Amino acid sequence: MIAPFLRAVALSFYLWSGSLTHSFVYGQAPDWMFALEGTYVGRFELLEGSGEAMQTMDARLDGKRSGVEDGFVLQFARESEDGIVKEAQMWSWNASEGVLDVTAIQDMHRDESRWFAAPKGPAVILTRGGTVAGAAAIERLRLERLPGQLRLTKQYNLGDGEWTLQWRYILDDYVAED
Repeated sequence: MIAPFLRAVALSFYLWSGSLTHSFVYGQAPDWMFALEGTYVGRFELLEGSGEAMQTMDARLDGKRSGVEDGFVLQFARESEDGIVKEAQMWSWNASEGVLDVTAIQDMHRDESRWFAAPKGPAVILTRGGTVAGAAAIERLRLERLPGQLRLTKQYNLGDGEWTLQWRYILDDYVAED
């Protein structure tokens, strides 16, 4: 009589602990990703050519949870000479591999990338291998949440130890006026 009861308790404990392992492996996004939630407005700066000149344009970022606890859907919008340019991205945390999977849709094309994340205080440094102007490069995206502001800075290194700014967003929290 006690043996079947103990078997039932052991089976229940095994199933319960398995559900904890499942939620840990496939759990929610890390804390730094929650900075992406909300609406931000500000500017987008793009390095022009090989000089120091920056092209600046108005920008907006809308971030919403993707419906599951491991990611966010982002919509970037920025002005251009031809009007408003929009780009949609899905950022999903892959907990089993410890990486960020990004799927971007721009000009009706899908672009997938995988970034390694290293949190550093109020910022996270996302890194991946890539190409810049046909040359192999290390790409770095710094996501920094400051009081009332979100900054995204993309840089690259061609292997010479120099980090070159490619573009950056400097965005403030959006506050709707009454």
